[in-house]
Amino acid sequence: MVLQQEQQWLSTSVQQIYASAQTEERIPEAKAAIVQLLRHRHRLATAADEDFLVRTQADISNTASTVTSALTSLLASIAGIPLLVGGIGIMNIMLVSVTERTREIGIRLATGAKGGDVLLQFLIEAVLLSVTGGLFR
Repeated sequence: MVLQQEQQWLSTSVQQIYASAQTEERIPEAKAAIVQLLRHRHRLATAADEDFLVRTQADISNTASTVTSALTSLLASIAGIPLLVGGIGIMNIMLVSVTERTREIGIRLATGAKGGDVLLQFLIEAVLLSVTGGLFR
């Protein structure tokens, strides 16, 4: 039986450096100085791409805002699906209700009710149905 030993590699590179500016107005100046220093230490030519990344709190805040906005939109669209399904359900129930109550509607119209009155009755019923369903949810 051959035993193999795992070798641990010691990293000699720095992963992160935190720096601060004296005032908020001097952040761009500090960032430029840090970029210049790192380009010099990494021995990068003037036209060469940087092999490091310098971020400010404003950059991180903008990224977080973008992610938050995307998640908010996603959650709003997901929340809209049940509303759409519920609306279709209520529409189908009201369609069945109108179909089954054609005699009642005819009697109401014959006794002097206007079309708007019948429409208002069904609208009130639909609203009450959706509110009741929302309360019991």
